[in-house]
Amino acid sequence: METHVTRTTLEAEPRKEDLRDLDARLKQIVASLPASITYNPLMTVLAAMAFVLGPDTFGRISAFDIAAAIGIQIATSIVGRFVYIRNRDKVRDLRAKERELIAYQILYSAGCGAIAWCFWTDGNAVNNMYVVLLMVCVVWQGAFTRAAHRPILVVATLSAGVVFTARFAIAPGITAHVMTLMAPVWLLYIVGVGGIARDRVNEMLAARFANEDLTDALRLARDDALRKRFEAEAANASKTIFLANMSHELRTPLNAILGFSDIIAEQSFGAAIERYREYARDIHTSGAHLLSLINDLLDVAKIEAGKMEIDPQPVDIAPIMEAVQRLMGSRAAAKGQTLEFAVGHNMPVVIADPRALKQIVLNLVTNAVKFTPSGGQIKVQCVMADNAGFIIRVQDNGPGIPKEKLTRVFKPFSQVDNRYDSNGGGTGLGLALVQGLAQLHGGRATIESEVGAGTTVTVHFPLAAASAKAPRLAVA
Repeated sequence: METHVTRTTLEAEPRKEDLRDLDARLKQIVASLPASITYNPLMTVLAAMAFVLGPDTFGRISAFDIAAAIGIQIATSIVGRFVYIRNRDKVRDLRAKERELIAYQILYSAGCGAIAWCFWTDGNAVNNMYVVLLMVCVVWQGAFTRAAHRPILVVATLSAGVVFTARFAIAPGITAHVMTLMAPVWLLYIVGVGGIARDRVNEMLAARFANEDLTDALRLARDDALRKRFEAEAANASKTIFLANMSHELRTPLNAILGFSDIIAEQSFGAAIERYREYARDIHTSGAHLLSLINDLLDVAKIEAGKMEIDPQPVDIAPIMEAVQRLMGSRAAAKGQTLEFAVGHNMPVVIADPRALKQIVLNLVTNAVKFTPSGGQIKVQCVMADNAGFIIRVQDNGPGIPKEKLTRVFKPFSQVDNRYDSNGGGTGLGLALVQGLAQLHGGRATIESEVGAGTTVTVHFPLAAASAKAPRLAVA
């Protein structure tokens, strides 16, 4: 039953193209109103002059009937002026506007047809033909000015035709009888010829709509081209900044490696000196840092090229958390930061790629430690998600990121002002790599941040748990 109701509602809703066509046709009808409401009373006055100047030929029409004919035209013109002003500029419901214009057309055309009742004289052939000529002008005028809209065209013709044909029908004489018989055929002919005029309107509207659609398409294409140009320029600027940062990041460990290795090779401080051990450790640390930078570059490149593969398998989260805590604990302690790790009580063994999972946690914690000020707090949690899967969340009380810049943090090579800038070091690949690895698992990374209140990065993994293994808590 619900499906039937929805389908009926959708079918009843007018299409955008239908409304555009109706709007254009109604605007043409409204645009034709000023001529009708201005000239019809004047033409009625001119038509009445024949009865004033030549009553013996055109028939003697009383002053009351002449005044009535002119008064009817003035009254319908006043109503028409109101309808015109009401529909000229205001945005209205098109169907209501259409009904109002049809109603006014019936009133207006019937008023025009009433001229036959005011000016008709029984038995006067010249008068009868003169009135018929006036009615021909009235009907033709309605047919051509209202041709854009078929229902209005039909009511314009029939309303006037029925009113003056009724006068012919009750009049004596052969002229009236012939006009009564011919009126239906004549009215149908006028409607048909009005349809030809409507075909021209259809062609005009089709050309107009085609031009409008082409203009819209060109505008959209231009806007899209400008957007892509700005994106390309932004990407180019980001990569330029990245290259500058990367050159610095690569140069620092390379200088250390080359310098310390040269000192050891030349035995600058003599043979078997203890300082060489420290230099060797510095060389190892710098080499490991350099390898990490290169690995990040290669992994991001693989992800963007669609070549990165993962090997999901049963993984116990707790040992991974403990490993990251051992790696980052001393760095956080050196800055006086509190680094807490916790695994939910109900965490089972889960399905994930162990290397990718460790890299995600390590990148998030590294960012948090790097950009959180001395004495700050960093919390790392792993819990089961409400809708299956599990969540890794890293929260800090660092400087935060402005809302308008949050969309950039997951883009490669992007660094954001006070949080991801050159003073903090890094290449801007950390969160991009996190997002890419999360998406390879079918998940996603999200970020919430407020300037001065810290940042929370949450990674959702939708893969099911491997078993309901007893949970473990990482060391806090």
